[in-house]
Amino acid sequence: MKKCIFALALVMLLSLSVLASAENDSVTTGPYKVSFDLGVPHGTYTVTISEPKSTESLSGDKSTDYNVEIRNNTGLTNFAFVGIYDHETIQPIPTSSDLENIIRNSFVDTQYAYNTYNVETANRVIDNSNGAIGSADVDVSGFKLKEYQAGYRPKFDPTHLYVIITSLMPWDEGTLQLLKTIHIEKVK
Repeated sequence: MKKCIFALALVMLLSLSVLASAENDSVTTGPYKVSFDLGVPHGTYTVTISEPKSTESLSGDKSTDYNVEIRNNTGLTNFAFVGIYDHETIQPIPTSSDLENIIRNSFVDTQYAYNTYNVETANRVIDNSNGAIGSADVDVSGFKLKEYQAGYRPKFDPTHLYVIITSLMPWDEGTLQLLKTIHIEKVK
C-alpha cells in the first residue's frame, strides 16, 4: 500500500513538473501580439518572425502581411505558420460557409493540388471568432503529409484583418492545441 501511494505521488509530481514547463508563448509582429500555448516546453520549438511585407493587389487594395513560424524541433515537417493579413480598405466579412469554402479552395489552388486528397473542412471557433478549419493528405514527391489550414477574422477588426494558420504538426501533437489557444491582439 505504501509503495502504491509513493508511486502515485511520484507520478503526480512528475506530471506537475511537465505542466509547469509548458507555458504560453507570445511574440510581437508589427502592431500585433500573437500568443499561444502548444502544451510543450519552450525549448522544444522555435519561433521565427518574418519582416512585414506590404503589397498592392491588381485592384489597388494595399495590405501588409505579418508572418510567424513555429517549428517543433522534433522534425523537418513539424511546423506551423500564422499569417496576419492587414488590409487598408474595408473587406467584406465572410459567412461561416464562405470561410469553409475559402479553406477548401486553398487546398485545391496549390501547386500540389493534383496530389491532394481526403480534403475535409468544418466550421470552428478560433480565438473567440467564427472560423473554419480544413485538413488534407498531401503527397509531395512520394512524401505523404497531413496538412491543416484554418482561417478567421479577429473580432477586434474583422473588416481589415484575416488570419490564416497552416500547420503540418500532428493534430493531437500541436495543431489542435494551437487552434485552441491562439490569441491575436493589437498592441500599437
